[in-house]
Amino acid sequence: MLDKLLEFDAFLFDLDGTLINTEPLHHAAWEQTVELHGFKLDWSFEEYLSHALLSRPHLFKTIYQKCPGLEQLTSDGEELRRQKIAVYERLLVSSPPQWMPGARPFLELLKAHKKEMVMVTNSPKKHVDQYTHCSFGNYFNNIFTIEDFEHPKPHPAGYLKALNAVKKPTGSCLVFEDSLKGIQSANSAGVKALLVASNMYKKSASIPDSVPSIDSFSQLLKSLA
Repeated sequence: MLDKLLEFDAFLFDLDGTLINTEPLHHAAWEQTVELHGFKLDWSFEEYLSHALLSRPHLFKTIYQKCPGLEQLTSDGEELRRQKIAVYERLLVSSPPQWMPGARPFLELLKAHKKEMVMVTNSPKKHVDQYTHCSFGNYFNNIFTIEDFEHPKPHPAGYLKALNAVKKPTGSCLVFEDSLKGIQSANSAGVKALLVASNMYKKSASIPDSVPSIDSFSQLLKSLA
């Protein structure tokens, strides 16, 4: 797939953890949120990723298991998540996320080859709008946030919406994702996908070897050189 990468006509990208490094902020936000209720989340960043990138229900279940008694105080995982988002938004102001290694040069390469690029993210529009330092408008023909589709990943709704916008055969499109739920979302929409993730994450999250992957966009650029 990599040797024929530039033969694809359209490239669809996840945002958080794929293009920009927001996951450490999400990790910190969850820790601070449970601390507000008097609990401590004792997990490494890698362990957090192995749960957070699967599904919301799985993440909620894991948090309750790690914090016995929390569920009795607040049993609604979505309400806990809303509290976490408020903490995350405060962290965004003090620590704006930066590009993932090689991501921006890779977008520049695709732009130079006049490739169509679309972003599909579970994040809300107000978060994406805060990343003004990333100048997404220089690269993306369309940006679809969670408000634009009915069901979040791993449901294919977001990528189906993007495919309808690019109006190109699914075989000429390629998705980049950092999670298994994102890969599942893309594949369910009938699109090929590449996982962008470290070996450490792939091991901790038990990613099957059958999932096509790269370590980073920097690695991808080297393979294209």
